[in-house]
Amino acid sequence: MMEAAEVERRMRPGMWTESGFLTSDASLAEVLATDAEVLNDLGVQPETIGRRLQELVADARESDRFVPVQTGEYEVQVHRQRGFITCPWAPEEFERCTVGHGSRPTANRFVIIHRPSGQRLEGYELSIHLIRDHSFFGGPGTPFRLEARDAVSLVGENARDP
Repeated sequence: MMEAAEVERRMRPGMWTESGFLTSDASLAEVLATDAEVLNDLGVQPETIGRRLQELVADARESDRFVPVQTGEYEVQVHRQRGFITCPWAPEEFERCTVGHGSRPTANRFVIIHRPSGQRLEGYELSIHLIRDHSFFGGPGTPFRLEARDAVSLVGENARDP
């Protein structure tokens, strides 16, 4: 298992990504604890949110920018992008992360719109793995941040744990 200090170092701006998964002064432990508290209050596990987001994005594999796929009440687009962004918990940069269900390096992004409410969630495909397998919703103030409350609200009752 990767040491927390090394993961946090990799998350800083300019390390594994130009913008970083965390701002230079953020604490990984504090971000994880804050999001865990929010999810606990909502009665949802991060694995449940990540799994539901993954299902929606998987249903839209044939989509692309400006070519959404309808899946139930959702409109989903996958934006394929050049380059690679690697999970900071991976053994090495540009390697597949083997934690949980794993994740390959990708810079692809997604857009999910809940048609009845108009709620929209945009993020990196990698963020789904980070939520599902590492309970990490991204550092506040970074492009990787998905607000836990927004993600739970978007996937609605499908996110509720029994």
